[in-house]
Amino acid sequence: MASSDKPFNEDALYNSFPDGADNEYGPAEGFNVFKKLNDESLFTPDARADPVIQAFLEAPFSVTFAQFKSSTRESEWALHKPHLAMAGEVAGIRGPVDRFPAENPHIGTYLINHDRTMARWKWSVVVIEDGAQAGQMVYKQEDTSQEKPGFGEPRP
Repeated sequence: MASSDKPFNEDALYNSFPDGADNEYGPAEGFNVFKKLNDESLFTPDARADPVIQAFLEAPFSVTFAQFKSSTRESEWALHKPHLAMAGEVAGIRGPVDRFPAENPHIGTYLINHDRTMARWKWSVVVIEDGAQAGQMVYKQEDTSQEKPGFGEPRP
């Protein structure tokens, strides 16, 4: 029950979840990192010669991928305050998203399979931004091999 004496502090709530890196869901394992995909250095010369790939590389927007383990501190920040996560302002999340607008960013969010739980599984996000706004598409992955016993409950 909320008290009128103390304002609700959502940041404290997000920080009450376990750090992903402490549970093998950190950057070393491929989590909590925004990685630009339409980066020329990621493609071979043969791939860059393909006109579709070339158009992707020259697009007026960037495409970025990240994955998060749900019920971690980083996933709570990324989902509920994506403007801070994408700007590289959340400890434990590597960013920023390329050209993410620093002032008044507009972020549209689309959850592909909203019917699936985020309570235990990992989720992936694809971000498209054009320097003025961003859209993120979230996909929840039900992968039992990713679950660790006793993991997923917030800290007391």
